[in-house]
Amino acid sequence: MATTSNAIDHFANLEALLEDLIAVGIELVEHRYLPRAFGHFLLILARGHEHLKFTWDGREEVLSLSFATISDSTSKHNWTHDANFSLPGGEAVYAEIGSQTMDMLASNPTFQRTATRPLN
Repeated sequence: MATTSNAIDHFANLEALLEDLIAVGIELVEHRYLPRAFGHFLLILARGHEHLKFTWDGREEVLSLSFATISDSTSKHNWTHDANFSLPGGEAVYAEIGSQTMDMLASNPTFQRTATRPLN
């Protein structure tokens, strides 16, 4: 039952996040969620050709951020790892995704800035 409850929370938080991001032209490209693997998920967001990939490792409680510029749909994704964020207990994981996405895509679509508050 806890897995179902966690999944409901995940999708509710994801929906709220996406509503905020869609309002500034950022779209969901890909999403994978593994509720039985400590809530692991992968989320790819984009604005134009600029893409961000977030990977949540629920066991280690670490959110990883990578970015790529994709010239067209047939291009290979050459991801560049940018930062890891330690979020004990998963606290504020969706807020961190929103903050990083707004910082890197909404205000700076060319990735000249890097993530804020990274974990060493």
